[in-house]
Amino acid sequence: MARVLDPQELLERATAARRAGRLSEALDLASQAVALSRASGQTGGADLPQALTQLAQALRDLRRPAEARLPQEEAVASFRDAGDGLSTARALRHLGGILDDMAAHRDAVPIYVEMMALYQAAEVAPLEMANAVRALACNAEGRGDRDEAEALWHQTLERYAALDEVFKRDYGLPDNPGVTEARARLARLQPSPS
Repeated sequence: MARVLDPQELLERATAARRAGRLSEALDLASQAVALSRASGQTGGADLPQALTQLAQALRDLRRPAEARLPQEEAVASFRDAGDGLSTARALRHLGGILDDMAAHRDAVPIYVEMMALYQAAEVAPLEMANAVRALACNAEGRGDRDEAEALWHQTLERYAALDEVFKRDYGLPDNPGVTEARARLARLQPSPS
């Protein structure tokens, strides 16, 4: 008889599957973690909102942002109800990204405003703040605000460039993907020569 996994084990497996590019498996594992958290009546702890976020991320990876929106909104509400400002900020960043994926860029603006207020009220790791500024840059670009996007991509580039060693040491990446993306986005925003 197979042992029943707990939500955290399912989420660890979902994360591993997602990193390995096994997106359908990640979706299945995250769905199981959500169902198991709900079945156990676990709504106030961290398992359910984490599982909801994993589920939303898996759906987003599969390019199903409209389906990802609801679980991510529920995750935001759960973290907010628990009074966990930093987790709420992270969940809002993901929700804003989902809205951007849906081309609902203007709807994402107040989400990002709340996210930044929460991040600025907390002690945030430099990589997490770089990711937050990146989200703002993507949103500005999506809204067609070229000047704001350019300014934010410059900030993003600076923040990621300061993290070269983190990407090498902690992630084993020879190149910094944040720097690469920021430079490419900035190049795209430059006016084409006449």
